[in-house]
Amino acid sequence: MKLTESLREAYREDGFLFFPGLLAPPEVAALDAASAGLQQRDGPEIRRGDGGQPQILYAPHALSEAFGLVTRLPRILGVVEQLLGERAYVYQSRINLKLPFTGDAWSWHQDFPAWHRGDGMPRPHAVMTAIFLHECNVANGPLLVIPKSHREDLAEILGREENVQGYKVQRVATHTLRCLAETGGITDLRGPAGSVAFIHPTLMHGSAPNLTPWPRSIYYVNFNAVSNRTERNQRAWYMNNTDATPMETVRDDALSAAR
Repeated sequence: MKLTESLREAYREDGFLFFPGLLAPPEVAALDAASAGLQQRDGPEIRRGDGGQPQILYAPHALSEAFGLVTRLPRILGVVEQLLGERAYVYQSRINLKLPFTGDAWSWHQDFPAWHRGDGMPRPHAVMTAIFLHECNVANGPLLVIPKSHREDLAEILGREENVQGYKVQRVATHTLRCLAETGGITDLRGPAGSVAFIHPTLMHGSAPNLTPWPRSIYYVNFNAVSNRTERNQRAWYMNNTDATPMETVRDDALSAAR
């Protein structure tokens, strides 16, 4: 999938691209089945809530053939490398499970400060890819983004979290959010399962709780440019992949052919 210059400009201007239904239903079905299998794992790469329900599944690209293949499809990896202008690797991947009635909200945040502070990622020369495993609609906590917020001064972005301890999302001041929203508005990324968003790592984003009886899961793949590999190795492999070997694309029908 070759990006037009207008799409490249839209990414530079707004900080994201969104393609509803980029994956076909059989491909989504393969990912959904693989996700169900991963939820049965018992290792530290599965974060569970107080009731034992899985909340986050880390490193599915390394633990599942289906998730590994979708990560390397030309529709995914090829687009990421066009946006970066160079080869890429998976720095981190995870499935955020917003289960019926229990999916938590995520406060407004920008990802790069945590990556920079926690793992020593030098620059925001990376792309967060969000692959919808279920339909995202107005009621089940869709991903919200503030267009153009990625264009803030980097020193100001990093300064908001300079005193944050550990690896957590920092709450952003309401006056900052108001200013950003008045400039770029707020866009909710709604679409069918198989929709894909490509997001700049300093774009402000968040989501509300899932208030419906249906699941809303998103597979996030944080791609990093090979030239921008992280400089620290303090966290487990499933949260900070330090192998910056460039990834190779597979055939575009690889995921559907593997079923």
